[in-house]
Amino acid sequence: MEKLKIGKGQVLHKKGEEVRKLEIVLSGALSMTDGNDVEVPLGSGSVAGAIYLPGDTYAFDYVVKEDSTLVSFDYAAEEDVAEAVTSTPAIAPAMASASMEFTLALLETLTSMEEAASSLCKEIKYNYNDYKFLCAKLQTDPVRYAMVEALSMPEPSGLDSGWEADTVRAFCENKAALKKDYFALNVGFCVETVMRASETGRKVRKALEEAVKVISDTKEWTEDFTKTFYDARSRVDTQTRGGSDDTPTIKGAMDVILAFSGVSSEVADAFRKDVKKYTDTSDRRAKSDEMRHLRMSIAKEFYEIYEAAFFKSMEKKHIPAEVRMFFLFGFVDEELAGEANTAALYRIAVGWEEDPDGQILPMYDWLVKIFDGQAPPSKNEFDNDWYEYLREEVRTGSIKQEKADEMRDDPHEMVSFEIRNMFTSANKITNGQFASFVPIFTAQDVVRPLDKCLATPARVREIFNKVTDIDFSCFYRPALISYPDLKILRFVYNVEAKPYLILTPNFGSRGLMWQEIEGVKKTTPAHMVISIFHSEDLETTLVRMCAEFRWEMCRRIQGVRYSDITEPSLTSEYTNYLQFYKKNGNLSADMKDRIKTMLQKARNDYKGVFVADYVMYIQNEAFGLPRLNKIARDIVFRYCTLSKKFRKSLANNPQFQPLLERWGVTQGAKVHGIDLFVKKVQKMKPDEEVPKEIQSEVEFMRL
Repeated sequence: MEKLKIGKGQVLHKKGEEVRKLEIVLSGALSMTDGNDVEVPLGSGSVAGAIYLPGDTYAFDYVVKEDSTLVSFDYAAEEDVAEAVTSTPAIAPAMASASMEFTLALLETLTSMEEAASSLCKEIKYNYNDYKFLCAKLQTDPVRYAMVEALSMPEPSGLDSGWEADTVRAFCENKAALKKDYFALNVGFCVETVMRASETGRKVRKALEEAVKVISDTKEWTEDFTKTFYDARSRVDTQTRGGSDDTPTIKGAMDVILAFSGVSSEVADAFRKDVKKYTDTSDRRAKSDEMRHLRMSIAKEFYEIYEAAFFKSMEKKHIPAEVRMFFLFGFVDEELAGEANTAALYRIAVGWEEDPDGQILPMYDWLVKIFDGQAPPSKNEFDNDWYEYLREEVRTGSIKQEKADEMRDDPHEMVSFEIRNMFTSANKITNGQFASFVPIFTAQDVVRPLDKCLATPARVREIFNKVTDIDFSCFYRPALISYPDLKILRFVYNVEAKPYLILTPNFGSRGLMWQEIEGVKKTTPAHMVISIFHSEDLETTLVRMCAEFRWEMCRRIQGVRYSDITEPSLTSEYTNYLQFYKKNGNLSADMKDRIKTMLQKARNDYKGVFVADYVMYIQNEAFGLPRLNKIARDIVFRYCTLSKKFRKSLANNPQFQPLLERWGVTQGAKVHGIDLFVKKVQKMKPDEEVPKEIQSEVEFMRL
């Protein structure tokens, strides 16, 4: 006999292990489980292993549900069960009661699993008949599935209705009286009860194994048909929905999504189980280890299913509405989403209008762009792009150079890289609920009406246009070109590269400036990310992201000297201003206190202060409403100059008048210089047009 203490979450025995021990639960709780639908509790007094004979193999895992204390006995013969009871007479009555309760729980689980097996076969048979009608509507020939045609209804074991089951129920119904007037009389009555419960339990356990196997085998044998059926049903549903303005009732969305994705039955079953457990949980944001592990498990399975479904969609012309909702919003279950939200998501999905410029797009469409080679994957959390990542993998020995060469232009590998890195990280960050985040759409996350916070490409484009209408040079950056035939070795001009804005499939509160350029080329678009349903003010969030882009782009251009005031730039001048504001004689005491407060709020992050100032500059200062001190206004105006329309409207504003005058003198000199340069080029090549880069720079100078 040996006393053991084992912590919650540990596995006492794994499926397939040989049975050599009997364990009596003194305190705590265990669970006999297959990791899916079977979960039978073993409370205090239960004897783990008694429903097996020595030398058998465990058919299920035995997992510790609470910190537990056990007493372990060697198990070499059936009589060892009786000896375990007589060796612990003080708890023998509890062992007798617990053994019968465990056997009753086994019986109830058997009944449930046999009903599930019968329902599964009925459903498949029904779906097979329905499949033929669906094919007729689609005007296609149905595929014959011999395994489905040969499928027969499983025979019930009958163990849940025989005299043994009645005896077990009678023991459990009268356990209080038996414990007082029967078990207490003699330990032999306890031995007899435990032995009877164990013998019945063995029969029930074997029947339970068979029921589980029937379900598993049936799903495996009919997996191909199930995928075909749901695909046909979704096609017919789409045709029906397309001819009606009514929003259809969506049921069984998860089955459609899983069937479409083609993931293994193990992944599908695990996801169903985890989502059901999550749905049944009252406090989904609990910080317990159990909930944390459940959320992590759901996230892992979600992205695996998303990736599989994405690649499957690249092979098919038709995508069911439920799958489209999954791609766009993370929708997986109509119960979790709620009836009203499900209907709203459907309407949004079928009526989605793409951005004509292809710059503002949902995560799914962004992955399609990568798959088609129209855009490179985003950088990972270590700031490595796809090619740098491959070089790093080769350098560390994770992959060989030959493998890296194969992966380099493989669209599947690039999409997988994007999902594993940017998608998983940005999805959580934009949601804003770091500790309790799950990537599936739930009604619990909806804090505002969906139509009020939907970030459509049209809404986002309107806000971006508003920003660039004010800060015209926001997405311009310098580029270098040479014209040897004109004897011009170095010409610097400004080029605009509008950012990609990727809509993550969640209901969130944050926007994210993921990267300012692609790779090392400074004239490539930035990657910005925001929730497709944004609960905060969308305009303010997008303006903040533009401000972050301004700062990070300046840092990229300036390099290591981004804070060196001897090389004037937006970042260096703002850093200098915030570092030495206390000594600045142009600032009042009240203004210095305000700057101090802003720094504290931003945790001494100079970029954070600039972002807040930029938002006020775009939303207030540009319209003549002063919010910045004159030092900050001067810096922001010089590097984020207002467009001609706004300069004209502020010409008589006393806060902007001196800034506009100085800028006018400086800009006039630049315009005069570029005009002389153009005349020189025209004189050298009178019969040819001025190069387009020079023309674009002339146009930029006059914005």
